[in-house]
This record gives sequence, structure tokens and C-alpha cells, in this order.
Amino acid sequence: MDMYSRNLPPFKTVTQNELREIWRRNTDPDVRRLVLEVERYRRTMEDLYRIYTSVHQSWRNSVGGELVGLHQMKQVMSVERGRLGY
Repeated sequence: MDMYSRNLPPFKTVTQNELREIWRRNTDPDVRRLVLEVERYRRTMEDLYRIYTSVHQSWRNSVGGELVGLHQMKQVMSVERGRLGY
């Protein structure tokens, strides 16, 4: 069990289509705010993955090898991206 799921019960990932449908069906401001929060998180994860890729390549070109912290970051992001089907 990874460090991010230990406090949450297992659940099926909400697909992008399901998220859009939740938005479309619900006009409650709190529900829409929550949908926006999920979408922001997903976009932030993609931004972080692009930044990771750039930093990792720069490190390998300049120093060579793997940087443990970057490797750990990639593992966390890979789990999340996998959940979302990326």
C-alpha cells in the first residue's frame, strides 16, 4: 500500500467522461467546486510530470545516473497517472 492510499478505502477512479457528466448533471456550487478541484489536481499532476521529465533529463545530461528523489517522485506520479489511464 502506498503512502497516499493508506487512509482511503479502495475506490474506482472517476474517468474524465464521468467527471464531465457529474459537472453537467449538478448545478450545486459545492459539487461544481469539487469537480473543478479534481480537474485542477489532474492538470497539476500533468504539469509536474512535464517538469520532472525536464529536470530528470537535465540531471542525466549534466551529472549522469539517477537522482533518488527524482526517482521517488516519478514513482508517485506514475501511480497517479496509471490510475487516470495516462
